Amino acid sequence: MSRKTDLHDRHVTLGGKIVDFAGWLLPVQYESILGEHEHCRTSAVVFDTSHMGQFLLTGPAAAEHLGKICTQDPAAIKVGRCKYGFLLNEEGGVLDDTILMRLADERFLLVVNAGTLEGDLQWIRAHLSGASGVELVNRSSKGWGKVDLQGPRSAEVLAPMVDIDLHRLGYFGVTEAVCHGRRFVLSRTGYTGELGYEIMAPGDDLVCIFDHLMESAILRPAGLGARDSLRLEMCYPLYGHELSPRRTPIEADLGGFIKPQREFVGAEALRGQVAAGTAQKLVAFRSDSRRRANPDNAILHAGQAVGTVTSAAFSPSLKVSVGMGYVDASLAGAGQELVVDTGRVELPVVVCEKPLYPGGTCRASV
Repeated sequence: MSRKTDLHDRHVTLGGKIVDFAGWLLPVQYESILGEHEHCRTSAVVFDTSHMGQFLLTGPAAAEHLGKICTQDPAAIKVGRCKYGFLLNEEGGVLDDTILMRLADERFLLVVNAGTLEGDLQWIRAHLSGASGVELVNRSSKGWGKVDLQGPRSAEVLAPMVDIDLHRLGYFGVTEAVCHGRRFVLSRTGYTGELGYEIMAPGDDLVCIFDHLMESAILRPAGLGARDSLRLEMCYPLYGHELSPRRTPIEADLGGFIKPQREFVGAEALRGQVAAGTAQKLVAFRSDSRRRANPDNAILHAGQAVGTVTSAAFSPSLKVSVGMGYVDASLAGAGQELVVDTGRVELPVVVCEKPLYPGGTCRASV
């Protein structure tokens, strides 16, 4: 049976169209995906992302043990900072992509995807089995949730509500804050490419914070549909599409987030790929047409299949069809012309530099 977040009743009251996503009932849209997408690019929106997992790891040996199982180097992350990375299998395939936050010297918060949560938890516990000096707590099972406040005006919405100076919280920074008496974890992160914040708190506190956010005349609620089109314009990968146990971060063109010379699960396989190269590479593409491709469509060159679409959509910001997919490495250069076989038409596309949408404000000064 699908689960409900603590904000489910709020979504229904606000007119959200509810769908099942990774076993959770979440709004795919309210008024329109296009409108929510555009409002995020120009103002501010809030997403319910309480389906995502939150693992708290504490103890004097937390950094040491985490460093063996994730691609991030916990010991190198300063208190108050976050780092994007991966949990990998021995072959270097991606079990999940994660954000690791260092809340204190001996306190780390690992944010994971909903569909992989249980598998991640079992995998981490297995690798920590017998380890001393580290404790793992699944905050997701203890009622913690999350909302994402995103958009160039998000600081304008949040600043009057919290007890900290948002000017001091830089991109990929994290801290604890208080909103109307409710203490929560606040990070300057997100999945849209715009200035934004992720707010993590126990359910009752999160509902209170959400209600106060919605009092802003600037803010609108947004659903999964806009979240997907926003992340695709930025070429952010989605687990189960661009990322899977059969694909490595090197193939996914995410090697810049990894230092393969460190020792962690999967590192040896990655070092081999860095040295030898990969047969395929993840690329972004666009078409001058409004006709969209679809995941699993074949990508062709000179009439021959050379890859597969992983994500595709009409881009509300660019007004054209865009997507990502794996293609033969020799054809992955920007400007390469390819064709997507949609099953109905052959759609000409061109490989582009990432991100497809260059105007995001995520790194802007507040």
